[in-house]
Amino acid sequence: MRRQLALALAAALHAGAALAGCGPADVDFTAPPAWPAVPVSVALGQDRVLLGRDGARVPARQAPVWLAEAGDPMPQTWMDRVDWAAYPPHADSPAPTRLYFDAAGRLCRVESYDTGQRGRASPPLLSGGFALEYDAAGALVRAVEYDQTAYRAPPVYTAVRQACLKRDDRGALTEFVGGGCGDAGKTAAARRYVRDASGKLLRVIDSTATGAAVSVQAYDAQGRPSQRYAGPEAAPGSGAEGDGAHPHAVPAAQPDPLYVLERKRLANLADGVPDADWRIVRIAADVALDDPEDASWNPATQAVLARGVVDPQGRAALSAEEQARVWDAMHEAPGRIFWYRDPMTRVQLVPAMPQARWRACADPANLAADACG
Repeated sequence: MRRQLALALAAALHAGAALAGCGPADVDFTAPPAWPAVPVSVALGQDRVLLGRDGARVPARQAPVWLAEAGDPMPQTWMDRVDWAAYPPHADSPAPTRLYFDAAGRLCRVESYDTGQRGRASPPLLSGGFALEYDAAGALVRAVEYDQTAYRAPPVYTAVRQACLKRDDRGALTEFVGGGCGDAGKTAAARRYVRDASGKLLRVIDSTATGAAVSVQAYDAQGRPSQRYAGPEAAPGSGAEGDGAHPHAVPAAQPDPLYVLERKRLANLADGVPDADWRIVRIAADVALDDPEDASWNPATQAVLARGVVDPQGRAALSAEEQARVWDAMHEAPGRIFWYRDPMTRVQLVPAMPQARWRACADPANLAADACG
C-alpha cells in the first residue's frame, strides 16, 4: 500500500504542465481541484508526530504555517516536510485527508473529510481544509483555512483563518501577517523583517492588530540575535510597577520582576514597604542571577549603590548623588541592578528607553543598523 501511495504521489508530481502552479488561495472551496488527489490516513487536527522526508520527527499542528513563540523568527511549516508516502489510506475505510500537488511538487490544497458520521454506502463529507498559494519563484506567500459554515446542499465553505507572507524583489521575507493580505493585513497582528540593502536581517518587529509595536529583536553584524526591546504595549506585563508603560531593553536574565523607570523616578521610588530597610545594589558580573542556590542574594556578591528606610507612604528617596550613581550603573551593568524594597523582596531596575529612540527602533522603514541605539 505504501508503494501504491508513493506511485500516486509521483504521478501527481508529473501530471504535466497543464496542472502546474497552485494559483490563488482565495478560491471557491466547493470547486473540484485541477490536480489528482492523493489520499492519506492522517486526519487533520490531531496532535501527533509524523515521519519526515528526511527521517526526522515532524509534529503535526492545526495551522500549516505559524510563528514560533521563541527561537527561529521565521514562519514554520510542517505539511511540506512530511513523508506522506508513509501514510497510505486504510483499505477498509475512506481516507480522512486528501492532498493535491502541482507538477512542481508544491502542496496546493489539503482536504479534510468527516468519515465517522456516515454509512459505508455514502461518500465521506468534505468538512474543510487549506489552500496554499506560491509566488513565481515557488515560495509560499499565503495559506487559507476553509471550514464548512452551512450544512445544506450544496454546503458552504468559508475562509476562517489565513496567513500571509510578504516578500521583497529578492524573495526575502519582509512580513508575516496572521490575517489577510493587502490592506486587510493591517488589521491583524504582524511580524516585520527589517533588512539592509544587501538583505541582511537587522531587526524583527512584532506588532498588534492595531499596528502598535510590541517588541523588537535586534540582530548583530553576523546575523545573530542581540538585544531585545519591549514596547509600551508589553511594558505593563513586564513589571513597570507604578511608573506607567515605557519601552525598554529586556535583560537577558529575568529571575525577578522588572521595574522600568525614567531617570526622574529615582528621586522618589514608590511601591516600597513602609518603614522597611531598602537598598539598591549591583550584582557582581561573575555571579549567575538564576543560580538555584541564590548566590546573587548574598550581600557579599553585591555592591551597595544607595540605601535608606522606606517612608510611611512607601517611597524610597535617593539623594542627587545616589540617583546619578544608580542611573549610571543601570546603563553600565544592565540587568544587574536590583532594588531591595525590603530585605526579602527585590525587583530588577531597568531604564526606560527614550520614546524617540523607540519610535526609530520600531519603524520598519528605518534601515539604520543602530536604529535602536
